[in-house]
Amino acid sequence: MLFRSLSSRSLRAYAYDLLDFARWLLDHPQPLSDLNESTLLEYVRHQVDREPKPTPQTINHRLDVVRRLYRFHYGHELPAGQSHFQRTYTVQPLMGYGRPRHVRAVGLHLKQPRRVVLPLSAEDVACFWRSFRTFRDLALVGLMLLDGLRSCEVLSLQLDHLQLSDAQMRVRGKGNKERLLPLPAQICEVLRSYLRLERPLTNSPCLFVSLKGRQRGQPMTAAGLRSLFRHHRRSTQVSQANPHRLRHTFGADMVRAGISLPALMHLMG
Repeated sequence: MLFRSLSSRSLRAYAYDLLDFARWLLDHPQPLSDLNESTLLEYVRHQVDREPKPTPQTINHRLDVVRRLYRFHYGHELPAGQSHFQRTYTVQPLMGYGRPRHVRAVGLHLKQPRRVVLPLSAEDVACFWRSFRTFRDLALVGLMLLDGLRSCEVLSLQLDHLQLSDAQMRVRGKGNKERLLPLPAQICEVLRSYLRLERPLTNSPCLFVSLKGRQRGQPMTAAGLRSLFRHHRRSTQVSQANPHRLRHTFGADMVRAGISLPALMHLMG
């Protein structure tokens, strides 16, 4: 598989998917060259019969990873075998731009329920925001809520990405693409206070680092961010508060404010 411009989280997800398939192959030994869609059907049956049962999205992701592995090794798509899965469907244009197009999908896929991520209410946002006590944590949440950053984008920010004098910052998003975003005045002030009063002396170029403990001065990790949100969800009883929902809340607020959809797509990367 080619891993061009993939984040470490994506690589880890691919690795775990391949590991799950490799463990299944231990009980169903066969060379990679003999794989086909019928083999994947048996693999799917194994997954839906076990506990805890993986979600349809997880199963489909694993199937796609196995197909990519096969295509990388042999230069062509996985053969159908005794089973044949083919369907034709229409892809609607994104946000109304362009024309609908017909797509033919070949291969087994489970039907995935459509996920609707609802933004947080103004009351929940205010309650969650008030629970934070450090400038670092306020800046973290503010960048997700007022600039629509992903959690991985926040954690990858470096000191030289900030241009506080110009109230803007550079963000490196998916596909290693960089975009320039404005910084709201209140977030600029919170960031200045964090840099002046809280951030430990460290050689780390990362903007957000641990403030205490053995990891003081080390870059903040994804596990640390999850722990931070988990703690504040419990203390505020705002159970739906997470980085992804804060990002959706930003998008909903921008739409209500009348921003054009192309501009919003650029802001959110």
